[in-house]
Amino acid sequence: MRQDGGPGLIALLHVFLALHLAATPSAALPSVSADLDGDGATETATASAARGGIRVEVRDARGRRIADAVAPAPPGDVVPFTLTTAPIGSSGALLEVAASTDASECLSVWRLRDRTLARVPIQDASGRALPDCEAPGWTWRWETEPGKPSELVRERSEQVGAGTLVTREAFAFAGFSLDRVAARSGGEINGIPIPAWHRERLFTRSALEILYARFGLAAMRYEPELSIETDAAKGVFELRFRSDGNELVAPVDAYAASGGQATLAARAGDSTAHVVLRLSGASRDVPLEARVEGLGAPYDQLYAPAGSWRGGARQVYSTAADEVASEQLAGLWSSQNGAQTPFTVDGEPPYRIRSGDSLYTVDLAAAAAPADLLLRPAAGSGAGWAVTLRGPNAMDRVPCRFEADAATCVADGPVDTLRRIGARVNVR
Repeated sequence: MRQDGGPGLIALLHVFLALHLAATPSAALPSVSADLDGDGATETATASAARGGIRVEVRDARGRRIADAVAPAPPGDVVPFTLTTAPIGSSGALLEVAASTDASECLSVWRLRDRTLARVPIQDASGRALPDCEAPGWTWRWETEPGKPSELVRERSEQVGAGTLVTREAFAFAGFSLDRVAARSGGEINGIPIPAWHRERLFTRSALEILYARFGLAAMRYEPELSIETDAAKGVFELRFRSDGNELVAPVDAYAASGGQATLAARAGDSTAHVVLRLSGASRDVPLEARVEGLGAPYDQLYAPAGSWRGGARQVYSTAADEVASEQLAGLWSSQNGAQTPFTVDGEPPYRIRSGDSLYTVDLAAAAAPADLLLRPAAGSGAGWAVTLRGPNAMDRVPCRFEADAATCVADGPVDTLRRIGARVNVR
């Protein structure tokens, strides 16, 4: 008896199966090819899903495996991923592995060297490596200029109190890491770039004359002062004026810079402040002078930071308190009984004053007449001084005691007059 599954039917099934396989595309692994190690030969990198990440393999032109590694990836059964290469000149090319889900994005960069895939950390402004994975929000890309290694750039857009903030960070290849480049990183608020300027307070000419006279500093409080607030991380670019206890805030809505000069327009209610800035420093990031017009009295004035001139070179201070600490208090002083008291500047701004084993902060704002400034114990409470300046080379000090969180101090002894001995001692 003959069955239907004879040799003719089997042969027909073989033909059908062969045609079906020929028409089905192969599940090829994602791959990229480039001269990864800079030896002049092309390598091919492939990637595949693996337990705990994305497995990357590099093979030479003959198909021999050179190196492999596991790149980070979000948890999940199906995680989309991509491979990208970026040239870095004669050193070859970097390999980027990006894997993402709706909840997490992972990006890692690798370099082929000595037949090994080595991780290239992406480092922030403080030198710390960025986390392997973050919440979605950044858009990553490579930017390449002729003759220069590629730079990795990330951007994101978000809504903040002042409007739409776009943040950009650029990372340049530095041999063993991708380091953040401050000059090509920053933010824009409503399309206006936020500069990375030196943070300082600017004073009117009258206020600075009072400061340099070293007498009656309390009168400075009645003069307006200006702060230009720039914070690319928070989307802040605004002018802050303070005058006799009042504050006027004017967000910047126009900005342009060319060479050592910048122009701003800032809105304060129905008025618009027009500001011309003179910038200094190697990176043009120190506002040296600001001319304000358009707000009326008392704000329309010429402003400058506290500073001093030495041999034609200007030293700029962030606050008037720092200028007083460095230019006035630092030195060797003699009291009425002949005892000598050294004052030296301690640390970085905001400066502190050290005298023997005692360390003080300089407070101009809370001093009550006739005192010009308070020397508060750096610890927060304890013995300190209320100081009245008598010109550049003399001052009266009254011992006083500070309680924790107290604005002022309680007098705790008689006045002592100090006079400067010889040249100023200024150690910092």
